[in-house]
Amino acid sequence: RTFSLPWQSGMTGIAYNEKLTSTPITSIDQVLEDPKLKGKVTLLTEMADTLGVVMKANGDDPGSVTDETFNRALERVQAAVDSGQIRQFTGNDYSGPLSSGDLIAALSWSGDIVQLQADNASLKWGIPEGGGMIWTDNMLIPKGGDVLTASTYMNYVYDPVVAAKIAAYVNYVTPVKGAKEELAKTDPDTASNPLIFPDDTTLAQVSGFDSKALNNQDYIEKWQTLLGA
Repeated sequence: RTFSLPWQSGMTGIAYNEKLTSTPITSIDQVLEDPKLKGKVTLLTEMADTLGVVMKANGDDPGSVTDETFNRALERVQAAVDSGQIRQFTGNDYSGPLSSGDLIAALSWSGDIVQLQADNASLKWGIPEGGGMIWTDNMLIPKGGDVLTASTYMNYVYDPVVAAKIAAYVNYVTPVKGAKEELAKTDPDTASNPLIFPDDTTLAQVSGFDSKALNNQDYIEKWQTLLGA
């Protein structure tokens, strides 16, 4: 954190439309293998998100990736693609098909689903039974950037009053202590949402992805090949 500060974090889990399924979708096994979901589920294009949750479902640690655990997860996803189980890989463009009922389930980001639930109460989101992922978008001052202006802004958004307003708007996890208490003064419902302000029990179920694996060229090429299949 010498050159960066967390902006917002989010969790990766499973969203599903409860109107379209008689059984809650709570595991990666269901997403990848349940024939009732064939062609009606999507995964994320980000290697860390998709392979991370699959690794956790396999009982492996995405925070310390080996060739064996990487290939085991990759092969499970490839099998689901080859069988037609997975419709496609997406960014957050899963939101439209998920809301309209064109998808039953999607590997998705917590903040997106909080926003979608405001207009569609049938959408549910949860951390997979094996565990989910957590990630952070960061603020950085680029080389040659205006350090005074940038750092003034960074300090400003770390004021709990300001951070509370940002959290209420973007619905992702704020890094700022005291933001929850500030938001509770004006919007107690949002302040009590565990997807925006996760408790320790929730955070214990999610993991970060191995940063070295993210920059492993062999892994990147294998993942890109799968996405293009």
